[in-house]
Amino acid sequence: MLGNLCLRRLPVPQTIVLAVGAVVESTLVFLLLVTGDANLISFGLVGAISLGLFIWLRPFALPLADPVKSAPDRVTRYLLATVFAFYGALYLIHALAPELETDAIGYHLGLTSEYVRLGAFPKRIGFFEMLPQGLEMLFVPAFAFGRHSAAKLVHCAFLLASVPLILRIGRRLALPDAVSLAAAALYFCAPVTGIAGTSAYTDAAEVFFVLATFYLLLVWRDTRDARYLLPAGAAAGFCYAIKIPGGLIVILALAFVWAVDRARYPRRLAMLAGAAFIIMLPWMLRAVIMTGDPFAPLLNRFFPNPYFHLATERELAAVLSSLKGVPLWRVPYELLIGGTFEGTLGVAFFALPLALLALRRPAGRLCLVIAALLALPWFWNTGTRFLMPALPFLALCLVMALPRPAVWACVALQAVACWPAVMQLYHPVYTWRLERIPWRAALRIEPEPQYLSEHSSDYRVAQLIEKNTAPGARIFALTFVATAYTDRHVVEFWHSAEADNLIDALRLARLPGQMATEVTAEWRARPVWGVRIRSLQPFPREWRIHDIQILSGDYPIFSSPQWRLRSHTNAAELALAFDGNPATIWRTWQPVEADTFLEADFDRPQQLTGLAVTSPMGFLPPALEFSVRDQTGWHSVTSEPTLAPKPLGDIRMAATRAVRTAGFGYILAWDSQDANGPLAAAMRAHPGEWGVEKVADLGPVLLFRIK
Repeated sequence: MLGNLCLRRLPVPQTIVLAVGAVVESTLVFLLLVTGDANLISFGLVGAISLGLFIWLRPFALPLADPVKSAPDRVTRYLLATVFAFYGALYLIHALAPELETDAIGYHLGLTSEYVRLGAFPKRIGFFEMLPQGLEMLFVPAFAFGRHSAAKLVHCAFLLASVPLILRIGRRLALPDAVSLAAAALYFCAPVTGIAGTSAYTDAAEVFFVLATFYLLLVWRDTRDARYLLPAGAAAGFCYAIKIPGGLIVILALAFVWAVDRARYPRRLAMLAGAAFIIMLPWMLRAVIMTGDPFAPLLNRFFPNPYFHLATERELAAVLSSLKGVPLWRVPYELLIGGTFEGTLGVAFFALPLALLALRRPAGRLCLVIAALLALPWFWNTGTRFLMPALPFLALCLVMALPRPAVWACVALQAVACWPAVMQLYHPVYTWRLERIPWRAALRIEPEPQYLSEHSSDYRVAQLIEKNTAPGARIFALTFVATAYTDRHVVEFWHSAEADNLIDALRLARLPGQMATEVTAEWRARPVWGVRIRSLQPFPREWRIHDIQILSGDYPIFSSPQWRLRSHTNAAELALAFDGNPATIWRTWQPVEADTFLEADFDRPQQLTGLAVTSPMGFLPPALEFSVRDQTGWHSVTSEPTLAPKPLGDIRMAATRAVRTAGFGYILAWDSQDANGPLAAAMRAHPGEWGVEKVADLGPVLLFRIK
């Protein structure tokens, strides 16, 4: 209805009406969350107003007559009808079934359920909270009325709508309908398409909006009607709103307009870029207001902020771009049927080298260029689903290059080989794909809790948290948590700079017998208004500090919130060096430069006699200068301080105290082989020494309460 209201005077197909209406609805839900008015009543009002305007104005978008091509022959028609019918039914069943997939129950629906519960965005700043969530805005009203399966159906709708959109694109490229529909079938049957498109993920929707952008640009190319650039820009901007790599679509759309109409490019550019920017702006503005980084949680090198560490971003990028130990020559096999990269494209794409034959045709050259460009984000995230935007264009090229009997064979092979029961025969090792036909769960003949308990250990962990913590409890998780199935406030160990610091403290405390280096500067008692420590030369490692003690005789001076703390880098976390907790560590997070400094200005003069800095072994710059500030300014007191080794002692309780101080009452850990597994085992073996008590467990998963 919203799409028809916006496009009632522009001839477009209904798939484009759906795209534009989704963009408008997403923006409206965003505004409702910003104002704190996102609830069943407001969603009902939006629906009622839309329906009322639709009935009153009857603003049906004008039909657009695409170039008419010959209907598919009988064999093609029956084959494709069978494929789409069987896979369409399979996908609808899975979309109706309770959600099981990791990212969906972890953050796509985890955040969605929290937004519905609060009626607003939470004030919390975390990795997933800051990512653009354009599609999740469509999940929110669906979830409010129909919970998890309703959100899945929203995503599945975009997958189903992609098929007629590919047909429309084919007609604009002067391709027979048989070619377009066969290509759509190859994409539709791909295992990664099926599992991503029937879960509350975002990848199938991104493909839909990429196709919508491309189709509208083709219509503009053919008609030179500049009005089509506005919905094209909105669809391209929504690709960014779905996920940050979607910003590439905006760039490619601008390049397409420049290539087609260079003479009037500035005006066309302004229309397309303006429409895209309007859709992107809410998410960028929200990120800037909350973190100072318009692309948060990424690009922290260019937009430093206290909420995300550049080192964490680099580590995550290295993991995501990794080939996971797969030799380069084996990568195509793993993408097609191996499954190492989380999902597969299907056996039919083994014939993809033949798609180069499509270079003989203008449409083939255009599709191959677009596919190559859309595949670029895969090199930064090697998950197979990041190739999905390129897949329809690759399928079009492949089908263009094959004779009709080969197309039939290709489609039939893809449809049969990708069916869940058949895949199990030739690839029994689990890959990320649809495995069963859960029709009983979809119809709720099998109760939802029973189905989830049987098929999802993550759901059982979420229920463990629900049953053993009070509403409003905050849990620091050392492992993944299905937040879509709990209303407790859970923060995972890597989601923010604060979480990085807490997990560092816990990991440090696990290692017994830690030795540190204490550097001490002493002077005669004098009134001091501030102290400064400065590195006199570069140091190839980062500077880390457990604790800084400011001494008055034999007694330390405790820090005050009124002190003004400054440093050359990472000033936002400098309080960790003055908190009196040896488990917490202040870090520069980068190699030390000459003149790197940190200082504390007091709220009143202090009678001081010295300063002691405790740093981990190997993380103390070799040449330090200590200065104090009196009434006449800054004065160096020594550049030759005393160094001595210092045992840290048992800091396990100090580490959990830091977690407690951050507002968490519980720690969830998993005794496994992952990075935090030894930490969970240590807490299980000696809970008293950690200052925790085990309140529940589910096999290796442990829930501790901090005393």
